[in-house]
Amino acid sequence: MTDAKPSQSLEEKFAGPAWNNFTEYPSIDSNEFTHDLQLFDNLLAKIEETIRSLEPLFKNPETALDHPDFKSWIKSLQELSELEEKASILIWNLTTFVSCETCIDGKNAEAQRTLALLNQKRAQLKTVLTPARLFLTTAPEEALNAYLNHPHTVHETFFWQRTRELADTRLSEKEEALLSRMRTHAIDAFGELYNKISGALRCQVEDEDGGFTEMGLARASGLLRDPSEARRRAAWHAIQNAWRPYETSVASILNGLAGWRIEECRLRSHTRPVSFLDFPIHNAAIKRETLEAMFSAIREAKNIGWRANRVMSQALGKSRLDPWDLLADAPIVGSKRETRLTYKEGLRLIREALGSINPALSDFIGTMEKNRWIEGRVLPNKRQGAFCTKFAKSNSPRVYMTYMGSVNDIRTLAHELGHAFHSWTMRDLPRILQKYPMTLAETASIFAETALGDYLRANSDPATAFAIAWQNVQSVSSYLINIPARFYFEKSFYERRLQSAYCPPEELSEMTEEAWREWYGDTLSEPDRLFWMTKLHFSISGVSFYNFPYSFGALFSLGIYARKDELGKDFLPMYTALLRDTGSMTAEELAKKHLGEDISQPEFWKKSLSVFESQVANLEGLLSPRFPKVTKPVGQEAPQTLS
Repeated sequence: MTDAKPSQSLEEKFAGPAWNNFTEYPSIDSNEFTHDLQLFDNLLAKIEETIRSLEPLFKNPETALDHPDFKSWIKSLQELSELEEKASILIWNLTTFVSCETCIDGKNAEAQRTLALLNQKRAQLKTVLTPARLFLTTAPEEALNAYLNHPHTVHETFFWQRTRELADTRLSEKEEALLSRMRTHAIDAFGELYNKISGALRCQVEDEDGGFTEMGLARASGLLRDPSEARRRAAWHAIQNAWRPYETSVASILNGLAGWRIEECRLRSHTRPVSFLDFPIHNAAIKRETLEAMFSAIREAKNIGWRANRVMSQALGKSRLDPWDLLADAPIVGSKRETRLTYKEGLRLIREALGSINPALSDFIGTMEKNRWIEGRVLPNKRQGAFCTKFAKSNSPRVYMTYMGSVNDIRTLAHELGHAFHSWTMRDLPRILQKYPMTLAETASIFAETALGDYLRANSDPATAFAIAWQNVQSVSSYLINIPARFYFEKSFYERRLQSAYCPPEELSEMTEEAWREWYGDTLSEPDRLFWMTKLHFSISGVSFYNFPYSFGALFSLGIYARKDELGKDFLPMYTALLRDTGSMTAEELAKKHLGEDISQPEFWKKSLSVFESQVANLEGLLSPRFPKVTKPVGQEAPQTLS
């Protein structure tokens, strides 16, 4: 590890690189960007023309098979599929580029205006295609089979099988088109509003000398990982204070999102009752029994999560954790001063860790670095969080985060690079087979995290080994305590919204507190009552219940990781084959084919939970008298007794 020189700022010494997206477009106002936008408009016009030519088919689907034009209609539908793919690639490429621009600068007005325009065009494409989608969802099996009998459309088989499972929830053509058209100005607008608020938010973080430093949300959030409790506490309170004036706005966002989804479920309940959980579960490509089996196992193992919190509070010299401790980096071991890793040092460790499993994994990290596909800068108006995205035209991934040199930042980088590898392994597949559900999206990311942790624990000095053990236990707390608390808060919120037209901020805070007290027990000094507001995931318009896939992915990934030693050189082929199948199978089918496991039963999940228990026991052992003393870093005061 490397100590920063006092004369250098954190950004200068540790911050990650700027990503290179100019290979896609030089800028939003470039000729290349304008060309692709015009090309999309041309394709959209062709799609509209094709849809109009198929109106006789859509109006009389029941007589389609016997009509003399049936074969020509099917051919037109197949051509329509190819047009749609070309248009989708263009609009997603344009949208990804602009979204990346808004993420690094939340005050970029030009990018925000362009993003709004692109969202409207995406909605227009979906609306135009509604009649064709409705036909293929409800058409006789013979008609669907005729459509799928084509080199291009045959790859859509799994998609349409899954879509037709919800055929009895479909609305009329006009209603479906109306919903698509209105999304941009309703539910998607709520999500964009949250992003704009968070991107422009300014936090006043108190310094150790009593002064204040103004910074963006991303940088303040990074301080929540600081080893110094004084800095963590100051950042946590600054973030809370920055968000609090917007509690009415964010409450309206959450209520608007929930209200839209609940009303949509009511509309779709014309044949059978449709629950607000039905679509998240279906989109996750799992059965309800599988979700229930996982949470049943997690609830039984809640004590493992409590042990994780207690051993962390012990290491911090506390009787209980405070909310600002939940993301903290490990306390300092022995007499070492606070240290951090530069971006290049952190990336090198990730390459070595994954390369120890297979050189191909290390080579991929080298490709990401060489092509500058990673964004890690500390910027004033940068959006908080980390993610992996990709450009549809080049099928090249991009990783986004704010790198500030902590061990947790390195772990986050490994996590997002895992996502990137998942995308990379699928780049030669048809576009429709590259779309995988959220539950399986965490497979490669958590695999990479786990590989990094094991490597550092075995190849590092005691202080770093302790830091990794700490990170493992922190993850246990997240997957077994924090994620379930998020899920059950959101579930209770939606149940409340079924009975009430609006949940005010105080009510949302009360529901958050109730969920946190249930899952954290007595291991936390106080619940984070504003978590409903400060956590981005609750305000994403494109998906609800963006929480349980994390616990699912963690436990599922551990089951895969456990096979690496057993399979040896045969592991990577199995692993990549599994990743490539994530867009063409349900999670249950995937586990049965590649792991020989039935994940709809609690037994599968309990085996992975035993790994979590061993990680907690490891940190407990490291805190024994035989291990170097854990000390407070400079600027962290002695613990206070908690009542």
